[in-house]
This record gives sequence, C-alpha cells and structure tokens, in this order.
Amino acid sequence: MILRDQFHRFVPAAGAPQMNSVPSEVRGAAKEFLHPGQMCVSSTPCTVTTIVGSCVALCIWDPIGRIGGVTHYILAQGDGVGQASCRYGDVAVETLITKMVGLGSSPRMMQAHVFGGACMFESFRNSEHPLGMMNVKIALEVLGKYGVKILTQQVGGAKGRKIVFQTSEGTFTVKEI
Repeated sequence: MILRDQFHRFVPAAGAPQMNSVPSEVRGAAKEFLHPGQMCVSSTPCTVTTIVGSCVALCIWDPIGRIGGVTHYILAQGDGVGQASCRYGDVAVETLITKMVGLGSSPRMMQAHVFGGACMFESFRNSEHPLGMMNVKIALEVLGKYGVKILTQQVGGAKGRKIVFQTSEGTFTVKEI
C-alpha cells in the first residue's frame, strides 16, 4: 500500500536488506520518483529515484529493521509562517526519521547517505552562505541530534546528481548529471 500526498510518499510493510553500495534490481519492487518536498519510507522493496542540484536527497537505511527511506528537500528551513512542509530540510529530515521509527526502526540503528548541495550557478559560487551547503548542514545537524550514523556524503560541487536507492537492500547508485 502506498499513501501519497503533496509532501510525502510512504510505503508500509516488510523487506530484506544488506548494506553495500551497488544496488541490484529488485524483482517486484515498487518504483517511486521523488520530486522536491516528497518522501518515501518503506519496509518492502521499493526503488526510489530522485534528482538533486542544490537540493538534498537524504537516504536512510536500517539494516536490522529492514527499513529504508528517502526525502528530497529544497531549502534548509522555512520562515515559520504557514504550514510545516517537507520542502524544508529541518522538517523533512525529522519527518523521515519519525516515519522510520513508526515502522519500528531506531535512530541508533539508522545509517544515512547525504547527496546534493551543489552550487549550480557560477554567479553564486562565491557566496558566503551557498544555498546547497546550507541544505547539507541542516541534514547533518538533525541527523546528529538523533544520533544517526552518516556513512556517505557526496555533496557540493557544481553538478547535479541522480540517486537511485533500493529500500530493501539499503544500496544506492549516484550519477553526476
């Protein structure tokens, strides 16, 4: 069962993991493409694809609980006006962790992979606070607050990235684009 709304993609049930860095095609896996402000959490096989530039894609895997999740956010924090949204990193990262805990995971078992935060436009590369790196910083801060181990950081640079994450295995591929 997949529940969808404007900000989240959420898939409940049970899967089969092992941590490595080369994803295999999982037969029968659901396929999801995440747009900015969306999320997918699953304990069943799901292939999640997203593309980021200055945005951040955060993939979290729990090898014991066999739960994987991905969020894709645009900005580090909202201005506090209006409804909280997973378009903002502070909300998105906490929501991803909370959804995984709701499926039985524990933050101390989670392993994180952080992608994106590029500075796509040359005119912004000399900025004192580049947007992309502010997005990365908020992910690292929230993950640290919860004690989630960070295994991968492929961040910064001047190119976008396409990420494909297998929730049933905790594996991923990243391609610069």
